[in-house]
Amino acid sequence: MSGINYELINTEEQIKELYNLANIVWHEYFPCIIGKEQIDYMVEMFFSPKAVAKSIEEGYLFYFVNLNDRIGFISVHPEEERLFLSKLYLTNENRGKGYASHMMNFVKDLAKEKGLSKIYLTVNKHNTHTIDVYKHKGFVTVESAQFDIGNGYIMDDYVMELTL
Repeated sequence: MSGINYELINTEEQIKELYNLANIVWHEYFPCIIGKEQIDYMVEMFFSPKAVAKSIEEGYLFYFVNLNDRIGFISVHPEEERLFLSKLYLTNENRGKGYASHMMNFVKDLAKEKGLSKIYLTVNKHNTHTIDVYKHKGFVTVESAQFDIGNGYIMDDYVMELTL
């Protein structure tokens, strides 16, 4: 898919742009799965400029996905044997156009470049459409996990894995 490019996020300005984009995307997508209050909390927790800067210091890589403008973003964390796919999101108007497949290929290439043979992710158990997409891409559910993220919120997720 020509025209899509990936821009590594590493400046304060880019981090602020990511925060704004994540705020839009999460409020577009997640109200049917989790409430607005939890979305607000999680956006602050994961995407505030301070949180993203800390994640980058811990080895997370964040990328804007660009096609004329910013259409989404990705975050990954290389680990010893696997690549953790932390975030893969598109803006509402760019879903269903094949861009997520292009993004997944980019993530696979990153894993291979780093000599990693598996990619794993966590996905909300009620996010059935996304779970189906990941299954279609070859991911399998390897465990069920709950994460206490504070403020009375629990992430009730599946851990899914893809062997490259």
